[in-house]
Amino acid sequence: MQTQPNYIKSLDGVRAIAILLVMAFHFGIIRFGWMGVQLFFVLSGYLISTILLKEKERPASLFQRLKKFWIRRSLRIFPLYYIYLAVFVVICLITAFPPRYFQDLPYLSTYTFNLTRISNSWHESPVYTHFWSLCVEEQFYLFFPFIIFLLSGPSLRALMIAVLIAGPVFRWSFGNYLMQSGKGDFEVFDVIYWFPFSHLDAFFTGLAIPLLGLKDRIKRPEWLFVSGVALALFAGLANYFAESHGHSLPTSMGYNFGDINSYQHVWYYTVLNCSAASLLLLLVSDQRSFAGNLIKKVLENRILVAIGKVSYGMYILHWVIQTQLIERWVPVSESNKYWLFLVDIPVVYGFAVLSFYVIEQRFIQLKDKFTTGNTPVKASTLSTKN
Repeated sequence: MQTQPNYIKSLDGVRAIAILLVMAFHFGIIRFGWMGVQLFFVLSGYLISTILLKEKERPASLFQRLKKFWIRRSLRIFPLYYIYLAVFVVICLITAFPPRYFQDLPYLSTYTFNLTRISNSWHESPVYTHFWSLCVEEQFYLFFPFIIFLLSGPSLRALMIAVLIAGPVFRWSFGNYLMQSGKGDFEVFDVIYWFPFSHLDAFFTGLAIPLLGLKDRIKRPEWLFVSGVALALFAGLANYFAESHGHSLPTSMGYNFGDINSYQHVWYYTVLNCSAASLLLLLVSDQRSFAGNLIKKVLENRILVAIGKVSYGMYILHWVIQTQLIERWVPVSESNKYWLFLVDIPVVYGFAVLSFYVIEQRFIQLKDKFTTGNTPVKASTLSTKN
């Protein structure tokens, strides 16, 4: 009988922290909030690789395994995404908003929108610009099952090490190419941020936990977590004091989006990937410790867990709600953005809950039809953006 990954409540708390970071970033409250997406990528790598490695143990053909995985992913991700795109097709036909929507729609509908960022004609839209990260994840889901199912354990471990080394090397070389092409600092950072190869090491960092059996091998995961946090803090502080910043330390923590003077487009990702993986390992480990129990207790708070369960819908909807609903009534300024953000969170959450139960849950329930075995599967166990 197939066994599924046990539901780990604190991972919903991680999802909540990630989506709140992204929302705060778009609200202009914290400049390091973009790292919430990085946290999502590492979490996706861990969850998906755990599922695929267990699926690999079952007697089934490659076609059966791929079919099962892709159908389950499609039922979780596609419905809300394509309904959202369809709603704005109607809105755009009536109001011509958002501008240039039909020009971008072919890329949005094929999950290739992230590849358009390198174009000089690219433009930002709060309706769908943030979908670049969903494109990166879908591209990952497309090829990653082949790697898991076709490679032996030693080959997979060798590939993982190669990708972890190649990740920063690629970002460095790609950044040099973009600078030589005449792109400005922010554009270089942003193009790299959107590019799928820039995040392969994030997904493979998540893979390392189940592939290397770190859950059982690391007996003191709390010390690894402390090291991961210390690395992130030290790197951020060193970067902050080395650079001439026009913003405060609490809002950036040394991870200001768009800087490349100190090769932030290279090392930001590696540091954050390692820190995120150390947190995940602490949460999934069976080893007990004071630090682990405390962090698990915080992340298992019912408010964070509730937000985490609908974080996918919150990610889809949050920016358009912020710009087209909240800011339409009260324009955001330095004097009001903090309390407006506190209003924005429950509004976005409410819409996401409605979306979850009216749309998403109906399709999530169909996933069990493609699961062999009698063990019920919790939606939040298998979803990387649930």
